[in-house]
Amino acid sequence: MYPEQELDLIRKSQHGDGIAFRLLVESHQALAYSIAFRFTREEQESEDIVQEAFVKIWKNLSKYNTEFRFKTWLARIVTNQCLDYLKSARKKSMSKILISEEMTISHEHKMESEELKTIVYKLADQLTAKQKTVFILRDLEMLEPEEVCSILQIPDGNMKSNLYYARLKIKEGLKKFYKE
Repeated sequence: MYPEQELDLIRKSQHGDGIAFRLLVESHQALAYSIAFRFTREEQESEDIVQEAFVKIWKNLSKYNTEFRFKTWLARIVTNQCLDYLKSARKKSMSKILISEEMTISHEHKMESEELKTIVYKLADQLTAKQKTVFILRDLEMLEPEEVCSILQIPDGNMKSNLYYARLKIKEGLKKFYKE
């Protein structure tokens, strides 16, 4: 979607046009879901997070600053929803998460790429929250460094440092896994 079209949809949505907002949602739904799924690895939870994020956007559309890309604003909201979810999920049930990880890893007939993804996700779960967030947004979602900084509201150096240590820990984990 061209930036002019997107801005037009945003302005119409700000004035209560539900059809324009639906078009806006449809054009960004895949990105929002992809981010949420990379954090949760659960379809239903990811769908719920995306739905909550778009409800939050609808309620706060009047506060949207057109100086920033809508995609960046959306990614920030989805990321924050995911971090909130992860905090509450840890408090509610660590055992559920562990069982889910064991089930994911125990499938022997997955292709190598699926195995690698699983390992990377498991290793990412061992990172600090900031490192995991930067790693997901930059390396898995392939967002530009400026977008990651804007989403997380951190300086470039902070983002680069967290990404460096995240990549280092992932690399060490992969080396260790494949040596065994």
